[in-house]
Amino acid sequence: MKLAGQSCDVRLNRVGRVRCEPGWHLGRGWAQGLIDYDLWFVWEGRGRMQLAREELDLRPGVCVWMRPGHRYEAEQDLTERLGVNFIHFQLLQPGHDLPLSGFNPPFETLRTRQIGLIDGLMRRIIELNGAPTAHEAATALMGGLLAELVREHAAAHLRRPPGTDERHREAILRLTARIRESPAQVPSVAELARGAGYSADYFSRLFLQVTGQRPQAFIIQAKLERARLLLAESDLTVGMIAEVLGFDDIFYFSRLFRQKTGQPPTEFRRGLRPA
Repeated sequence: MKLAGQSCDVRLNRVGRVRCEPGWHLGRGWAQGLIDYDLWFVWEGRGRMQLAREELDLRPGVCVWMRPGHRYEAEQDLTERLGVNFIHFQLLQPGHDLPLSGFNPPFETLRTRQIGLIDGLMRRIIELNGAPTAHEAATALMGGLLAELVREHAAAHLRRPPGTDERHREAILRLTARIRESPAQVPSVAELARGAGYSADYFSRLFLQVTGQRPQAFIIQAKLERARLLLAESDLTVGMIAEVLGFDDIFYFSRLFRQKTGQPPTEFRRGLRPA
């Protein structure tokens, strides 16, 4: 596999998924015994981790690519115990049982937007790693997991608008994920703004800054993307699709669909199915 431009093989070592016990903490001496990489992912709970140059807020979605020689001390919130996946691994020279030399992991900490995906991949790797016949599958999944985290890290730096406070940015990104997941159940822009604690005008400007689109345009795009899937994968009529996606007027829906895709809904569906 290739990782950050370098070819390498992955070797899995110790793995696990744990709910940290009351009183758990990572002391100063833990990192001194670290001899391989440890990919650490928080799936539940709250806590804090002290690294060499920062104190990290531990919460769901936080990934830490730990490496030997660095500082890692952590404790959990007394009322919200941490749930953590961990995968110890090595990166080796392709075809050789030798450590990959000169490799610098692209990130040490990452707050992923893909909590379900990352947690699911890590759980599957953890399950497969103990099966004698599943080593290749577990290793391949680990390579894919690392590649996706590296890609997400790089993409986050490219798309992050200058001057946007991280807290506001994350609030908008949570809303965009919610809109994409259930576009038919999205409330009005005014209600979205109120729920997020913003005025409607400020919310609209912030949304544009983070996503490049006004909220209403983003919602319509999400609905039309869902309409494309329903046309392709279901037997719902065009009228039913318009209704379930919150369009009161089938003609308006059809006109909008054509403007955005270049085809009316019936023609789009016809082109996907054999005559």
